[in-house]
Amino acid sequence: MEAAAIFFRFKDNLAVVAGALNSKLEVRSMPYNTSIPLEIDLLAHVLRLHGLDFQSPAVGLARLYDFQQWYAQHEEQVNEVMQRVLEDKKAFMKTATGVVLQKEMLYRRLEYFKETAHTLDVMMIQQNLHSPKHFSYPFLNA
Repeated sequence: MEAAAIFFRFKDNLAVVAGALNSKLEVRSMPYNTSIPLEIDLLAHVLRLHGLDFQSPAVGLARLYDFQQWYAQHEEQVNEVMQRVLEDKKAFMKTATGVVLQKEMLYRRLEYFKETAHTLDVMMIQQNLHSPKHFSYPFLNA
């Protein structure tokens, strides 16, 4: 998917993820409690380079809800920064693992939320339709 389309859907994807994780959807076996706060931190790092300072003392998925609230309050500024970063093909940033393009870092975060929103949306639909579980692992029931 093109970067502009992923950027355009970010707010909706964020809402889908937060809504699904706030529901009765069973996600304990999924890595979201760890991966979502990490992705939020990486996204905040990109935004911080452009003067937007999201900080949250929350741990786990609570950080997602803090970010969602902060994003709602700063949506115009965040979108402006994201658009600028996505258009800039030469800006670099230092990370713990080396130097990467800011555009690439942001694009990967937006892609993560798109994929996570899609996965959780499908899981919600299956749950609402009372779909049977597709896989049975007999060794887990032993």
